[in-house]
Amino acid sequence: MLFMTDKTMTVPSVTGTRQQQLEQWLQDVFANQKFILDSLPGDASARQYHRIQLLDNDDVETERYIVMDSADEQDALQQFINVAKLMAPAINVPTLVAQDVAKGFLVLQDFGTVEFAHLLVDAPAAQVNDYYQLALRTLVALQAVPVATAKTDHQLPDYDAALLNREMDLFSEWFIPYIGIELEQTLWENLKSALIAEILAQPQVIVHRDYHSRNLMQDQADHTRLGVIDFQDAVIGAYSYDLVSLVRDAYVEWPESQVTSWIQDCWQLQKQAGLVTADNAAQFENDVNVMGVQRHLKVLGIFIRLFERDGKSRYLADIPKVMRDLIFELEWLAEHGNSNMQQAVTPFNEWLRESILPAYQHKFVQQYI
Repeated sequence: MLFMTDKTMTVPSVTGTRQQQLEQWLQDVFANQKFILDSLPGDASARQYHRIQLLDNDDVETERYIVMDSADEQDALQQFINVAKLMAPAINVPTLVAQDVAKGFLVLQDFGTVEFAHLLVDAPAAQVNDYYQLALRTLVALQAVPVATAKTDHQLPDYDAALLNREMDLFSEWFIPYIGIELEQTLWENLKSALIAEILAQPQVIVHRDYHSRNLMQDQADHTRLGVIDFQDAVIGAYSYDLVSLVRDAYVEWPESQVTSWIQDCWQLQKQAGLVTADNAAQFENDVNVMGVQRHLKVLGIFIRLFERDGKSRYLADIPKVMRDLIFELEWLAEHGNSNMQQAVTPFNEWLRESILPAYQHKFVQQYI
């Protein structure tokens, strides 16, 4: 914790030049004001976050903001600013208060400390549904932003075949070696090709890319709106991606009957908003499950990479949920997918049952399954 008064600081523990640069910059931004700066727990990125509380002369808090330190990710910081400007007219993203892209510093509106995930704890079923309806309406509002605006005015990239493929290869490059088996290359390439073909054929919208319970906040200033954060990786991609991130969240689990109901609700909301969507609910469910396989393969790889490369072990506990979602989606596609998808999924599922799952269970059974 740092305590500063009119550019005079009492600092219990200052570590490193970077911290000093941040303190000096904040003194310039909030000139002649006292404030307290608290570091916040890190996420899966290299960015660091802090909460700054401005104080009056009686040391009573007057305002608070979030400070982002993106020292090694200036490009991501600039993209955050760019995407915030794109999304702000449609959904509730943090207001930009101050910025220095060259230094990698940003001051943002503070939505508070209540995540969407916190709202769900011990909430009655009707209240849970209300929260998800709000999240779905927020998502559809984002999807209503014209793709042409995102591309022309904000240069959002496409969620193209190369990116989809590269993300899935996180599974083959990190998860498969971690559980100690050899990749069945032909089955793997066939599955990826079938998934990519269907994903690229889906209606295209702005995709947040991490639209889940830890990146949605209850806005402390307006509880009727969700604050949306961590959107700097937004792209133009499939209309099903953010939905599957929400309803098959790695950190929150619901019965598949409830998930299916929310998927159908989203389809209805898309139609009501006049968006391009599937002709029927069954096709939309298919599209969500196709997209889900791609996302969950990626997430399994990312969670292992976070552990092995970055030393972040806490995500290992979330892998069983992701694996259950992946298995459900693959089995659904093997039964209900079109002929091309079934031809790719069926042999992959056999390999999954015979090789992947035994090795995975052996690796995880003692601690996580």
